[in-house]
Amino acid sequence: MSVVSEPLRVLLVDHAPILGGVEIMIRDLLTALDPARVAPTLVTDRASPLRGRLGPAVPEIALPLTRLKRNPLAGWSLATSAIQLARAARATRADVMQTFTARTHLIGACAGALARVPVVWRLNDDTLPEGLAAVLGRLPSRIISVSAHLKSHYGRALPVSDIIPDGVPLPTLPTPARARSALHLPPDGPILLLVARLVRWKGHAVFLQALADLMPEFPNLQGVLAGGHSPADDRPGLLAGGAPYEREITALIETLRLANHVTVLGHTHDTAAVFAAADVVVHTSIQPEPFGRVIVEAMAAGRPVVASAAGGPLEIVQDGQTGRLTPPGDSRSLAAALRPLLADAPLRAAMGAAGRRRAEAEYSLPAMAERFTRVWKECARRAPGRPKYV
Repeated sequence: MSVVSEPLRVLLVDHAPILGGVEIMIRDLLTALDPARVAPTLVTDRASPLRGRLGPAVPEIALPLTRLKRNPLAGWSLATSAIQLARAARATRADVMQTFTARTHLIGACAGALARVPVVWRLNDDTLPEGLAAVLGRLPSRIISVSAHLKSHYGRALPVSDIIPDGVPLPTLPTPARARSALHLPPDGPILLLVARLVRWKGHAVFLQALADLMPEFPNLQGVLAGGHSPADDRPGLLAGGAPYEREITALIETLRLANHVTVLGHTHDTAAVFAAADVVVHTSIQPEPFGRVIVEAMAAGRPVVASAAGGPLEIVQDGQTGRLTPPGDSRSLAAALRPLLADAPLRAAMGAAGRRRAEAEYSLPAMAERFTRVWKECARRAPGRPKYV
């Protein structure tokens, strides 16, 4: 076996025009990769918020990766995007192509076949139709998943070989007093934090109802909603929300008489300050969460988490140790789980410290980067006619 000293050339493909959890993960992954072992190139939509944020060490290619829904020429558009992506793979002499979303999985699988480059899918959500997954799932060289929940969701339709959860950086937090001051939050009283996009399935109403139920016992309690939305979210349905949903939430706050007890921050880049200001971080998704990155981020910040017991959170939260798990959509159970935490600062501190230790041990950035690198090397090693990386 010959040893190749040059780094593995990896093409990472993402299409989203918003900075979502997947994009944040890609950004963090690119900062954690060892440049002596991996030479990444990022392929994104021209409107991607990742463009220009990664510095000169990460070359970028902008490609119009077509939308596949509601497109009468979807087949032609898919072929065009796949050809363009295959050309990018050849131009960069890519050894491996890594995709992250349903759209990029489909385009990437076709492009990899054209360019004869092994393709790795990383399942981050459940939006890939199972019938289509069963047909195209044989095209990638490897399929990995962010969680055991997603692996189970796709069952036999997709042969998932590895589970690689998100790794998150360990933040340096400001003091709670400084964080609250910066966010214009009350200096006293406990704060519950919900970090989630403004889409209906994230369960903001559950959070607000639990807050209202707790007010008689904790009159100084404050709730904080952090998270924005994009124009694409301005639709009806459980998976959307946007501006109409924000109006629904505002109306519910008034109905529950919480106007003086809820702060709506919208999207914020200063996540360290948001977590530092909070006493407990709450997760209220009413459908199974594919993973639950914000839960890991809260644990890394040393905050206890009360989360919906469905999907990825079941793998992340150790019930009674790093936080609590409650039935999805059940505001009374959520309030019951929050009561002892709000009443007991030492309990919050102990759970927060346990969460920090778990985040360091199981969800570190170096561990995530190493797992991806290992998968890429194995795929490149097995690809016919390609260098045998070690």
